[in-house]
Amino acid sequence: MDYASAFKKPFTDIKKLIIGILLSIVPIVNFFATGFMMETAKMEMKKKKMLPEWTAWGDLFVKGILAFVISILYALPMIIIGAFVAWPLLKGAISSGVTPMAFGTGMGGGIVAVLLLGLLIAYIAPSALLHYVKDGKFGAAFQFGSVFKKAFKKEYFFAWAIAMLYSLIIGFILSYIPFIGSAASGFIAGVTMFSLLGEVFPKL
Repeated sequence: MDYASAFKKPFTDIKKLIIGILLSIVPIVNFFATGFMMETAKMEMKKKKMLPEWTAWGDLFVKGILAFVISILYALPMIIIGAFVAWPLLKGAISSGVTPMAFGTGMGGGIVAVLLLGLLIAYIAPSALLHYVKDGKFGAAFQFGSVFKKAFKKEYFFAWAIAMLYSLIIGFILSYIPFIGSAASGFIAGVTMFSLLGEVFPKL
């Protein structure tokens, strides 16, 4: 796997990088940036190492919205379980006057379960997005057998793990930049992650 190429890719065209960061700052508008990441993965699947162009804006926006919807749908189990865990405990704490510390202790196990589920979703969801990108069809993201099978291949795991570690490092570094730091780290990490995963996906 060409890790060096993936790490360098966001910086190979500074103009495209700046556009991506600026678009990432604004909610809703950031769907363009997400669509750009999806297009990056698609190009990697075709062994094209360059960054996509900032053209076909409508297509990028639609891809960004659909990627967001797919991610939300995959996160639904975590959201539902989190609500089931939190609400009864919160309701009981309010009605019985339980202290915040005791409330937090009671929620501990539920929080751990939700966090673990969230980690699993964060691991699986990119595989679903790659299925969508490859086929160009929304429903492809929900071919659960294939999504899970490819996600649990070692090549996918290593690419995802390295991308996540890189995301944490660059997020920490850029967090010191006011206003645009989080947007910059999110865009750079996203392009890098989908470059790595896009490269490995056809081999799974």
